[in-house]
Amino acid sequence: MAHPHADTLRKIDEAMAGGDLAAFFGYYTDDVQIHVRGKNKLAGDYKGKDQLQAMFGRFMEAMGTFTFENHAYLADDEHGIILQRSKSERGGKTLELEEVFVMHFREGKVSEMWYVPVDQAALDAWIA
Repeated sequence: MAHPHADTLRKIDEAMAGGDLAAFFGYYTDDVQIHVRGKNKLAGDYKGKDQLQAMFGRFMEAMGTFTFENHAYLADDEHGIILQRSKSERGGKTLELEEVFVMHFREGKVSEMWYVPVDQAALDAWIA
């Protein structure tokens, strides 16, 4: 039986894949903290749902046509992890990445998240 937080992670992905951004952002606390590493225009720390929404919009714009497939949801009472494969296409070029999302939960919502692409250099070059 999956942990309830693993179910929440699946629901987050279903909302994103279905284009239901209100539901997607509803799974994050109002004071969420997001950490994006690397040497690109999106790297940095973001605080609050407003900054998350703005960063998410810039991320999706920078990625081009973006699809993803998640192959594992792991969770316990405090943490969640998503293992994901993504594909971005733009200008006749393709970027395929393995990605990890590490989350902290508070009261059933994501309160902190780290985005970790396995090939950071490839992502940095894509969204320089």
